[in-house]
Amino acid sequence: MTRSRTFLGSAVCLILAFALCACGGGGSSTTGEGGGSEASSGGSGETLNVLTWESYDEPEYIKEFEEESGITVHTTNVGSPAEMFAKVKASPSQYDIVLATAGWFPQYVESGLLEPIDEGKVPAMKDIQLGFPWEEATSVEGTLYGILYNWGNQALAWLPEEIKGLDLSKYENSKGELDDWNVFWDPALKGKVSIFDDPTSVEPMIGLALGFKNPYQLNEKQFEEFEKKLLELRPQVKRLTTGYDDQIAQLQSGEASVAYLNIISIAAALKQEGTTLDVNNLVKQGVPAWSDNLAITKEGGGSNLDAVYKFINASLDRKWQARFIATTANSGTLNYEQATSQEAKAAGLTPAKLEETLIPETRQGEAFFSKQLFFQPVEDLQKRLNLWNEFKLGIEG
Repeated sequence: MTRSRTFLGSAVCLILAFALCACGGGGSSTTGEGGGSEASSGGSGETLNVLTWESYDEPEYIKEFEEESGITVHTTNVGSPAEMFAKVKASPSQYDIVLATAGWFPQYVESGLLEPIDEGKVPAMKDIQLGFPWEEATSVEGTLYGILYNWGNQALAWLPEEIKGLDLSKYENSKGELDDWNVFWDPALKGKVSIFDDPTSVEPMIGLALGFKNPYQLNEKQFEEFEKKLLELRPQVKRLTTGYDDQIAQLQSGEASVAYLNIISIAAALKQEGTTLDVNNLVKQGVPAWSDNLAITKEGGGSNLDAVYKFINASLDRKWQARFIATTANSGTLNYEQATSQEAKAAGLTPAKLEETLIPETRQGEAFFSKQLFFQPVEDLQKRLNLWNEFKLGIEG
């Protein structure tokens, strides 16, 4: 199953409100949600508690690591970046490693929750040779607090059979592909736009549609335009989807014709069911993108650094990453050359599985990466959350 945030609707806002005051199901390789860095009875007597995302740390990966290292690993899944932050904020010693999302690092650091990364203890980090400066999203005031584990984007997608006959030419590029976020507001698509319930992910697209170069930091005048544009989207959206499977179902049924895509692997899932979904990862105004990153908690992992760094290096190992990418259709940390190596193929990353990911797109280099705008902290998080709640009042589902 692919990485997908289980969007929590209004619950996200409650969690975020809690986080400001102070995208799940739980899973484990052993006994479920663990606490602190308590000793276990087997192996080296060390235990790690990892706060992660569904499909990121599969039981077979964990078991192999436990057998090789003697370290017991408990994993707990979350459904949104807000939930992850709230859990760590509420119990800062309960988890040793968290898979924190880009845009949230300043909040973690300002709350004193993270340990700086000692790059000398992560030789595997040198193997991350992608074409974008992922460190910028995990650094605060020049100090690195996270290491890339996975990345993706929220692309523009459409069902060609469903939009056939509609005059959407003004939103197309020279190849006849939809290439403008403003297509979502076209009257011909009233009630046919698929968007998921997550302000962190969706709202940057609104700013891009307005032509703002930085959709994460808006001045007062821009925010007024942003508010108007978002509220004008309401008649276009019949209902907000609640995650990966829900968006697949909405598109497969023809309930929606165009989509702000949850994750690229939706296209592959629909293809398996006989439905063609076209995707543009290079929309002319830019494409919101995310990264999830291995980070060490100060009160948990900070007192167990040897075990923590063993796990981080194992998670970045090419075999681990190749299996992760092959199983989930996520993009991981491998570049195209690494992902097509014999080592990756032996781990199950076949050419067919590779095509379901964003990795082939990275061969375009700067032409691709210059369009990916990775999540950043916003100018006023609570104000954006309040606006999202107002937006949702006009949505049917």
